[in-house]
Amino acid sequence: MKRFIVTLIILVLIVAGGYQLFSYVSESADSKATGIRTDTAKLRDLESVVSATGEVLPLLNSIVKSEISGRITVIPVKEGDAVQKGDTLLQLDRTSLETGLREAERSLEAEQLRLDKAERNLERLKDLYAKKFVGEKEFLDAQTDYELAQLNLEISQARLDDAEEDLSKTTILAPHDGIVTRLDVVDGEVISGATSVSNGTNLITIAQLKELYMEANINEVDIERLSLGQQAELRFDAIPRFKLDGEIGVIALSARKDGNVRVFPIEVFFEALDTRVRPGISATVDIPIDSATGAISVLLSAVFNATEGGSYVFVQNGERWEQRTVEIGINNLQHIQIKSGLAVDDVIRLSRPREFRNDD
Repeated sequence: MKRFIVTLIILVLIVAGGYQLFSYVSESADSKATGIRTDTAKLRDLESVVSATGEVLPLLNSIVKSEISGRITVIPVKEGDAVQKGDTLLQLDRTSLETGLREAERSLEAEQLRLDKAERNLERLKDLYAKKFVGEKEFLDAQTDYELAQLNLEISQARLDDAEEDLSKTTILAPHDGIVTRLDVVDGEVISGATSVSNGTNLITIAQLKELYMEANINEVDIERLSLGQQAELRFDAIPRFKLDGEIGVIALSARKDGNVRVFPIEVFFEALDTRVRPGISATVDIPIDSATGAISVLLSAVFNATEGGSYVFVQNGERWEQRTVEIGINNLQHIQIKSGLAVDDVIRLSRPREFRNDD
């Protein structure tokens, strides 16, 4: 009896396994028979866009340098500080320049005294010369001494002005409102001034972080579809699901090569409404070109291009597939508008039927 029960159980397992195998084979056969990928024509709202990636940059950005060389004594700001135009950014040592200024002031005073003396002497000789008490040479020499004294006074005044200007340059001021984004020096450091033969030391970088722009390269095929002032939408890799509106502010007049492709640089201006949007992060810009509301559309992969031009799809007609010429419109990189040749709910094939594979 026990052997009979064991045999019965084995038979049941064999039958069950056979049934499952049969079901699997049948399902596989049905899948192969009906596994043709299709799409259905539907009404959709489409928007065609030109997309590009690029980097966010500040619209106003300055690298502050000194016009004179010297040693830094005070740095009242740090990275991240907000500054306004005219605020003190750092102070250079003033000792030697103050000494030079005092020397220039004393030199000017001395030249003024010499001029006063030469003027009195000239006036005296002028009276004597008029009365014939002195000769012409003495009078002319006195006149020359006076004119030289005037010139020396002007030279001393110019040197004083230079000394005052150099002293004023020991205080480095903010050129515009912004944020200190980089501080490249420390207290006590000796810096070089920017001259005609030297670029000078980079001191501080100030950027206006509210008004930014994105620089991107647009393929030459798409550039004619863009215009200044055109609206755009920006997305940021570092900030998922966050978008900002902008507008095209600059379109390059000439192309440049990017590998084997010719591109035109553009700049999209926008206002940073979120502190997470900062210079240096990458962004994607989508620029709407055209739109269609309630348009009959299908997947892009359902539309084929004919060798002689034009487009066509394969439409289900009963149990057969019919090749049908269609007029296409805009696309959003996923669906494409069908202006004519299809009706709503038409089923189309995403791959070429076997019987049509020798065409085109």
